[in-house]
Amino acid sequence: MFPTRAVLSKASRAPLTSKRGPKDYYKGNRQSYLPGGLRTGPPGKHVIRGKAKYRIDDTKVRVFVAPSQDKINNSLLKPYVARNVYLSDHELLKTHKPKANAALPSYWAMGPGGLTAEHYLKVMRDHNKEEHEQVGEPAETQKA
Repeated sequence: MFPTRAVLSKASRAPLTSKRGPKDYYKGNRQSYLPGGLRTGPPGKHVIRGKAKYRIDDTKVRVFVAPSQDKINNSLLKPYVARNVYLSDHELLKTHKPKANAALPSYWAMGPGGLTAEHYLKVMRDHNKEEHEQVGEPAETQKA
């Protein structure tokens, strides 16, 4: 009926959030973490009065210095994907842009403008003709 005293005496194992933490606890959106796991603190502070509700302090803002463009161009590190890599036919089918010489069904052979009304009607007529031939009816009787 009542929980045991041991359960009540232990600390909560739920994750600490800004709602459950102390008054100045601000977890943030990981903007105050540096690579390597060191927490440097938020780059500003919340302001109660004033137009801007969060004021950034320039001394606390982290600045990352990148190497110069010459060092990047002359380095031994190169892009992982070479420029002469092309998609296979299977990958082209995934992106719906097949090659002209690939063996594909007739409905893939669209013009450069994509699916037009004329192409749609042609595909539907061919599809209906195949359906009626499978059932056993000739396609000409359907036109009447």
